[in-house]
Amino acid sequence: MTMLILLAARMVSINAQSMFIALEGEEWKGVKDYPVKGKQGLLTKEKLTFGEYKTLDVDRSWTKGGGTTTGITVGNPTDDFYKKVITVDKYHKKQTLFFSLGDNEGNQSETYSVSQLDTKDFNIGKSDVSAFNLLLDLAGPGVQSANFSFSRIYVGGAAEGWDLFIDNEAAVAHPKKYLGYLAKNENEFYTITPVTKVQNKKGKAGIMPFGSVGFEIRNKEGKALAAVSLIDSGIIYLKETDAKERMLLASACAALLLRPEDL
Repeated sequence: MTMLILLAARMVSINAQSMFIALEGEEWKGVKDYPVKGKQGLLTKEKLTFGEYKTLDVDRSWTKGGGTTTGITVGNPTDDFYKKVITVDKYHKKQTLFFSLGDNEGNQSETYSVSQLDTKDFNIGKSDVSAFNLLLDLAGPGVQSANFSFSRIYVGGAAEGWDLFIDNEAAVAHPKKYLGYLAKNENEFYTITPVTKVQNKKGKAGIMPFGSVGFEIRNKEGKALAAVSLIDSGIIYLKETDAKERMLLASACAALLLRPEDL
């Protein structure tokens, strides 16, 4: 049943290529939109570009470990304290993605993603800086998912990363209720909500009968800061903020768009 829902949502997305996500309210007025180029060409090492951002490196087999187990880490990979605190059993390389993102000013980020995971195969190590336990708590007591995506994003060479958690099934099956998270700790986090409304080129709006066509990202105060459309090659929307936060939001939007299941 779940697979049917996902396939139906994909078909709606494909049929809606002449549509755009509808970002409603005064808070979205004047937001800059950046059409994404190069998404379909990542398999041939083509750069992904949108606005002032472009991928500097892409690796679909960044994981290290044995044939059935890989690690998500705490700490920057160049740091002496870099260590694995989360391991994933039963993964495949097609489920992994690494990309480095840069802007015109020389700012960079690194994003490590694993997708199409089952929570029972995701083993969490003891770490005060890992936000994954927080993400599960926020998602709901005893949350279980057979298809979720997890990314860790490092901005500007920081030793601590931001964790992005999306339950792919819930985001499609219950888009009006689902809430995903981008978190660093219990005090620093953003919420991610599915977008279900679309509009055509003439501005006529409508609601998707099921599934979602994108995501909005808001800070913990509820202020809208970014959004990503999953229709066709994608469009990323970014509000004006400081360069570091903007890079984080741009990276999160790219991770949502490039979840390995969508490549």
